Amino acid sequence: MANSVTTNPIVLDTAGVVSTVPTTIKAIQVAFAADADVVLLSDASGNAVYGVTCNAAGGGLNENLTVPGGIKCPSLTATTITSGAVVYLYLK
Repeated sequence: MANSVTTNPIVLDTAGVVSTVPTTIKAIQVAFAADADVVLLSDASGNAVYGVTCNAAGGGLNENLTVPGGIKCPSLTATTITSGAVVYLYLK
C-alpha cells in the first residue's frame, strides 16, 4: 500500500514527506504488525513530533492518541515506519 496523503485521515505505511505546509493533527492511530515496530514523525527541521515503539509481545497493538488542541506542525515527515505498521493521522 502506498501512503495516502490527500485524505483525512492521512494513511501512512512508508517513510517520506507527508506535508510541506502547516498541518494540525487532532488524533493519531497506529496499527502495529509486530513487537518492536517503530513509528517516528518529525518536522522538516528533524524535530520529533510523535514517536512510539510497540512493546506488546506478539504485536497487534493499536496505539491511539487524541490531542484536544491538536499538534501543530509547520511541515510533516514520516521519518520511520517499520514495515507492516500503518499510521492514521486525523487532521483538524
